[in-house]
Amino acid sequence: MTVQALTWGYHGWGGASAHFVRAVDALERRRGFRPPVFVDLRISRKVRAHDFQDNTFEGVVGANRYRWMRRLGNARILDKRGKRIQIADPTAAEELLDLIIDLHRDQRRVILFCSCREPVLREEDGLPSCHRVTVAALLLKAARRRGIRLQVTEWPGGEPATSDLKVGGRELKAVLRGAAYLPIAPVTGRVPAFASLPWGSRVSVGHGADRRVMVTGPAYVRNGQWALEVVEAFEGKGAPARAERHARRLLKEGYGPRESVSR
Repeated sequence: MTVQALTWGYHGWGGASAHFVRAVDALERRRGFRPPVFVDLRISRKVRAHDFQDNTFEGVVGANRYRWMRRLGNARILDKRGKRIQIADPTAAEELLDLIIDLHRDQRRVILFCSCREPVLREEDGLPSCHRVTVAALLLKAARRRGIRLQVTEWPGGEPATSDLKVGGRELKAVLRGAAYLPIAPVTGRVPAFASLPWGSRVSVGHGADRRVMVTGPAYVRNGQWALEVVEAFEGKGAPARAERHARRLLKEGYGPRESVSR
């Protein structure tokens, strides 16, 4: 049996974390899991994002669903010297792995989070852009030593989907002009399916005969609207194939699953 853990960056959720937690809980319930536990990987919680200042997020999810593991934080944030990413105490990964295993027995998963927007390797030097990538690597290494099959993937995980979405002419023009987000639905009491769309999904958007295929992932809340991130948009006859290639590259760069034991 594979033990699973998820990673997440709260960038963009500074004032809307309650909506994110609702989306997470709804998805985990559909997948047969109990509400997850959030593990805070930051070495400092003195930040600008309102919902993540000090212990604010702990208040959002509840004390029984929050752990602060500052020993797995990036020490570079405090001393500004040495390597770009320097985990304060790498041995704490063993403690985190124990927590993930214990919660797995209780049908609960762990979401490891920090503030960084992207969990990818930078092309110029092959180094992680975010320290949750480094922590995930430490976890996988610890799991291999113990002979544990562990999978770590960026939330929400799952297989990329393909979908069609009707949008107005104004929204489509915004995508063509390079808009970062595409509004899809107002924020209400219901969590839309797009809120947990797997990374690497391809959504065909259009107005009339004018259509584009965009690579995207889970929706965010922006200005009272659920909105899809436009990772990349493609047009023309070969758009679906080009979008699929881009999506595969996105997953390979860090958004897809990583495992301690090869299948």
